[in-house]
Amino acid sequence: MEEDTIAVILCPRDKADSKRMAEMIRTVTIPVIHGRRAKVEVICAFGQSVADACNAGMQRSKARYKCYITSEVTVLAAELLMMFLKIFENHPRTGMVGCYGSSLPMDGDYRRARHRYGCLCWRAADGSVFDDRGDPGLGMQRVHAIDGAIVMTCVDVPWDTRVDEAYRATAHAVRLRAAHYETRVPCAGDQERYLALRHPSPYAWTADDAAFERARQSFVARYANELYPLVSILIPAYNQPRFCREALESALAQDYPNIEILIGDDSTDDRVKTALAPLLAAHPNVRYQYRGDLPGEDAGANIRDLLGACHGDYVNLLYHDDLLYPQKIMRMMAEFLEDDEEQLAFVTSRRDYIDAEGNPILDINRYQRAEDRTFSGFELCSQMVLEQANIVGEMTTVLLRRSLLQQGGAYDIGIFFGYKEHSMGDISTWLELLRDGHTCVFLGERLSAFRKHAAQNSYNAATVLACTLDWLNFLVLAYVHRIYVRTEEAFAIGCESWRRQTERDWQPRMMGKLPASTLPYQALLEKAFQAVAAKDYDEVIALAIRCMVAKGADPQRILGGTPYANVR
Repeated sequence: MEEDTIAVILCPRDKADSKRMAEMIRTVTIPVIHGRRAKVEVICAFGQSVADACNAGMQRSKARYKCYITSEVTVLAAELLMMFLKIFENHPRTGMVGCYGSSLPMDGDYRRARHRYGCLCWRAADGSVFDDRGDPGLGMQRVHAIDGAIVMTCVDVPWDTRVDEAYRATAHAVRLRAAHYETRVPCAGDQERYLALRHPSPYAWTADDAAFERARQSFVARYANELYPLVSILIPAYNQPRFCREALESALAQDYPNIEILIGDDSTDDRVKTALAPLLAAHPNVRYQYRGDLPGEDAGANIRDLLGACHGDYVNLLYHDDLLYPQKIMRMMAEFLEDDEEQLAFVTSRRDYIDAEGNPILDINRYQRAEDRTFSGFELCSQMVLEQANIVGEMTTVLLRRSLLQQGGAYDIGIFFGYKEHSMGDISTWLELLRDGHTCVFLGERLSAFRKHAAQNSYNAATVLACTLDWLNFLVLAYVHRIYVRTEEAFAIGCESWRRQTERDWQPRMMGKLPASTLPYQALLEKAFQAVAAKDYDEVIALAIRCMVAKGADPQRILGGTPYANVR
């Protein structure tokens, strides 16, 4: 590769068109690469299609940077090449840049994308010109679909000659993404004028006819695996064979086309395996493992094993007594595929409550929103820890980005600032995933069902005690790290909310039902209750730290970098 060379590859309709395009290129400013004026070579390439011409031009040049220009565009900004090179310099994983792009919806129709970015104006068939500066975006915005009239690449990947011209550049972006390269465009907010003028074309983003629809269907069929990333549905099973079978049936009923299902069976006998046998035989995308060595002793280990064994970039933990509705994964993956900058940690939704027989239960939950909404981590988690409310929902409700679950080289859930929590693993997981600036989408549709029945551990008094203490532990961790609770005033509000809920809701569920083994934690709860009432917040923090250490937390891990690192 010639690092200081730019190949401008013109893809004209004919020789007369090539002359006009060559004249246009002479108006473009030659950029500087590595302190020297770049060498620019102009190549006219012809082929049966534009993709053929792009491949022919690519093979004729050893330049690292190749700018592909079709006859359907006029360059307006003399500094265009300089701008493209700046994107490559500032974003080393970028493989292609252009003037206009968007997110790529699951159906491949980029014209209907929720977000568009770039600086391009369009000439209509009647000669009128209209602009489209797109959304403000994030500087040099990452996109998954891109207009192909003018693009530059810094890595050679063959152009796909089997897709229609309407999807040539977008297919190239998909191929680059498979090779771990990004595609970017400059955002409208960074530019004072347009970069290029797009001439009338059946392949423009404004196209709306049967030919475009055929091109879309062909693209989707060819790149289905890329458009529908693998989703892993993980079912940690424990006894209750009827519930397990119903949960598996709901996973198999998903209308999303690329799913694997893993079942880790922690049961004390083989009833679950027997109940699932017909479904396992009929569905090769379901993997089953019986964990008979330590049945039921460590549900967390079962989940860790499932997370480590699955292959999906996105995971949905389906607890064995819950249900997914058929459209759940498809609906939630649509949100992930519109997330160009990969800031979205998880998607959740409203859910139904059902009893042991599957009948609906009226459960009024003021946090169940009827409209779609995107939350910042601070906004959502501040409300959760200050009001002690699971606004997100249970594990079954949520579709997660699996890479964010890595803890020390392995996958795990239920850890917040190093504090491993067992009774409310869902809450601690949401707090952990959102603390680095990620976002969450809440969908107003009911996409799953959470089953309530007498055998659930959540009705156990010892579990209620553990949850009560852990709500205070989460509040303290959020405050000492200044992550979701940043002021003493906010911490005081959260402590008072915890005291009221403990007195009104949680203590009545524990009275006279706690085993003797919980006496040390009962004492901690009583002291914390008194400290909050006395507004002795230093004592509240010290008691929460003592509680977490008693549960096995490493003080340095949960408190490192805070003024409380030496508190015991």
